[in-house]
Amino acid sequence: MGIYYDINDDIEKYSACWCYIIIGGRNTGKTYSALKYYLNRNEKIVFIKRTNHDIDVICNGTSIHKKLSYESDHSPYKALNRDLGTNIKAYKMENGIGGFYHATEDGPYGDPVGYIASLNAVSTIKGFDLSDADAIVFDEFIPQSWDRISRNEGEQLMELYKTVSRDRVLRGRGELKLICLANAVNVYNPTCETLELTDIISDMAIKHTEFYHDDYKGILIHQIMTSAEMMAAEMETGIYRAMHDTAWGHMAFGNEFGYNDFSAVNKHALKGYRTVCEILYKKRAWYVYVNEGVYYISKSKSNKAPISYNLNIELQQKKCYYDIVITLYQAAIDGNMYFESYAMYDIIVNFKKRFVI
Repeated sequence: MGIYYDINDDIEKYSACWCYIIIGGRNTGKTYSALKYYLNRNEKIVFIKRTNHDIDVICNGTSIHKKLSYESDHSPYKALNRDLGTNIKAYKMENGIGGFYHATEDGPYGDPVGYIASLNAVSTIKGFDLSDADAIVFDEFIPQSWDRISRNEGEQLMELYKTVSRDRVLRGRGELKLICLANAVNVYNPTCETLELTDIISDMAIKHTEFYHDDYKGILIHQIMTSAEMMAAEMETGIYRAMHDTAWGHMAFGNEFGYNDFSAVNKHALKGYRTVCEILYKKRAWYVYVNEGVYYISKSKSNKAPISYNLNIELQQKKCYYDIVITLYQAAIDGNMYFESYAMYDIIVNFKKRFVI
């Protein structure tokens, strides 16, 4: 990779993939690169943001029926317009839905370059035909700590994907691409949970692995490493000197999940451990073991679990919490709890955030 990230390298090298998870590389041009790639190919995209308000901000109050009246331009195409001499603007169509068009002072003209939609508007989008798009670009798919998000956001994204995709494969157009872009804020997020990639990404973060590719599932994960030249420039700034060794700095400058604690995530041998229970979550089965007051959760199967808790059932969530999670949480606080994967850690430590108790 040069100074800036170029998504062309990932899409061309892993062309058979349908899903590309691009994480890290703050200020390396992830969004710019994705928009430029599809603009150069004259292929439409659906640009996804989280809320209807996000769409309003990007469109800046300008609807498809009005002339261009921007006092400020919040469109993600702003930098491309500057560099390529284009004049692509965002126009609102309906609540939570808009389009990107080439524009003059008299307003938009021609076919849209792409569409813009919010996850909040998934049900509304089902009434629109966006099947001429070749890719969905979900910008900032990992929410910031202050963002208000739906627990079902990952499912909303998959519903949107299916709605836009329609029957394109049957019509010989190939699979719709899903491009998910974000900074390394939190390894546990709705999109990665729905795709069941949390453990893979956390393992990549721990081992500082740049690429993961699953040929069968058609998924590429790229944890971007900042170029030496860009890092050298960052190191000369005051904000780097003040913040590089903070949790925020590890995320912003080091492309690390600075807000995630991986210290209790490691593999243990099970010799001497006895089985406490089985925990079922989505399609996963986890087993809780204990040895002289030290607990360990692993996916290593045990046929001796005296009780099983199914977290896919609401009443079982409550039973699991009062029977065992309180004990495990205290053990974790005391340093007597270890986890084979980060997803297991997050479920136990943040149980009451994941489920209604």
